[in-house]
Amino acid sequence: MSNTNKVKQFLAGLAAAGGAFCVGTAMGWSSPASPRLVEEGQYFPITPNGMSWIASIVTVGGAFSCIPIGYFMNKIGRKSTMMALVIPFLLGWALIIWAQNFAMMVSGRFFLGLAGGAFCISAPQYSAEIAEKEIRGAIGSFFQLLLSAGILFSYVVGAFLSVFWLSVLCGIMPIIFAAIFIIMPESPTYLVIKNKNLQATKSLKWLRGYHYDTTQEIYELKSNLSEDCKEKNSYSIVIKERASIIGLVIGLGLLYFRQMCAINAILFYSTDIFAASGVGLSADISTIIFGIMQFFSTLAASILVDRLGRRVLLLGSIIVMTITLFAIGTFFYIQSIDPETAETLGWLPLTSLCIYILAYPVGYGGIPWLVVSEVASKKAKVFTSPICGFFAWALAFLVTLSFNDLANLFGIAQTFWIFAFASFIGILFTFFVVPETKGKSLTKIEELLSRGGRKEKQIEVNNKFVLK
Repeated sequence: MSNTNKVKQFLAGLAAAGGAFCVGTAMGWSSPASPRLVEEGQYFPITPNGMSWIASIVTVGGAFSCIPIGYFMNKIGRKSTMMALVIPFLLGWALIIWAQNFAMMVSGRFFLGLAGGAFCISAPQYSAEIAEKEIRGAIGSFFQLLLSAGILFSYVVGAFLSVFWLSVLCGIMPIIFAAIFIIMPESPTYLVIKNKNLQATKSLKWLRGYHYDTTQEIYELKSNLSEDCKEKNSYSIVIKERASIIGLVIGLGLLYFRQMCAINAILFYSTDIFAASGVGLSADISTIIFGIMQFFSTLAASILVDRLGRRVLLLGSIIVMTITLFAIGTFFYIQSIDPETAETLGWLPLTSLCIYILAYPVGYGGIPWLVVSEVASKKAKVFTSPICGFFAWALAFLVTLSFNDLANLFGIAQTFWIFAFASFIGILFTFFVVPETKGKSLTKIEELLSRGGRKEKQIEVNNKFVLK
């Protein structure tokens, strides 16, 4: 496959990740919108508690959409499912743009969550199925890259425009996504599953180049899927075989530590950390700086993921985050017992925050979703990914909702230390449980998991090397 044309694979991956840009705008919207809705009273009176629900209800919508999305991907296809998600996106933004009361605003955010949660499942799976193994990591990282770009878009636009016009511009993005993605091919894997071999051939030729001989790849897809398709589609498939169980454990573990590395806590306290550092930046400017750093760090990850591998980036990311979380917690502890000393340490939380912001996107920001799409076995893929998605969004809601309670109960410093300890456990999980999937075909990854995730070893048998 080394002679294939990879340009169109990158184009299809970017087009699919356009949905992630839309998700990013929804996630980033609440940061600039919050002070304008609560303090300035744009639209109608909203209390801080009400704004918390407006911001966090997105995660509830995301959790709700994850379970049925597997059925739709298997029923109507990956591409058609993603195109259909434009409808809840548009409905959500319409409710927000013309909101007359709190219920309309919350409902709009809920619909945005429905579309966003489904995109977090469908887009990575589509990207994994259209890409060759040599570039699958780079294409898979486009999702987090454009997600970061969407968040940054909301930060920048929201700093200069009213909530109404910010929402209008965000609402245009799903239309642009649909106009671009509609010309992309359906996943060849899905077409083979549905015995649409001619269409699968056309899809592969579009993706690999019109001179590409699809015979071998079609044969491999059919061979790998022939036994799988005999299984009755059911969530029980997930627990029927070793590879599915291990893949689910890896996926759930990565997404658990993705939340427990305290990204929501960092987002919530970023303004306070900038203020404590004494640099005197406004909330809008500090938020934009945050978004810019996150975007370029994610860009670096997309370049490195197929060179250094998934495990190296995940390990490096969570090790650095553990150290910086402990440092931020230490600063807040010193601030609580000796404010004068804390004033001289303003550089500590700011430096820790900047390093954290750079480290998170490189590893745990986007790679967990990529690995989930890779380690889900063929039989269980349409069920494993939604289970992981539901878990991730539900956990995000619980962590976001409970953070203030934890801070009030234990203190801000102790809360950051709790997350630092959880991240330390994540280091052990990543090192001992997560396999390296770089450069391996999806079939080879499944074979690796069926052996318990053990690395391939070469042994000599009668002067011939074979894989064990």
